[in-house]
Amino acid sequence: MNIGDVVGSKVMVLFHSAKGLGNLGIDDNSKYCRVVGFDNIGLWVENPSYEETPIRDEDGTLIPPEKRRKHRYVAQILIPWGNVRAIVSFPEREKDEPEMESEEVRPIGSYL
Repeated sequence: MNIGDVVGSKVMVLFHSAKGLGNLGIDDNSKYCRVVGFDNIGLWVENPSYEETPIRDEDGTLIPPEKRRKHRYVAQILIPWGNVRAIVSFPEREKDEPEMESEEVRPIGSYL
């Protein structure tokens, strides 16, 4: 198998450390995610439910805390190779199977 074979597939990524990646939805030492690419710096993965809360409006005016609302986006995240311990591929699984998840490993972007 070649790393290019998993682009577009859901895989399990095991991390050396998730330190510093929590704001991106990576808060455990392993996560399921869709690989969207790779380069010499690292592995590009998708977070289908990245959340951020703007504190300023389009005019630059500060939004009062009680009026701030979370916005959800699809985000593509570069995980440096130094953070990746292993990548687990599941070639027998169908691409349209339900979202992979277990008690031990959750998808990126799941905030349970």
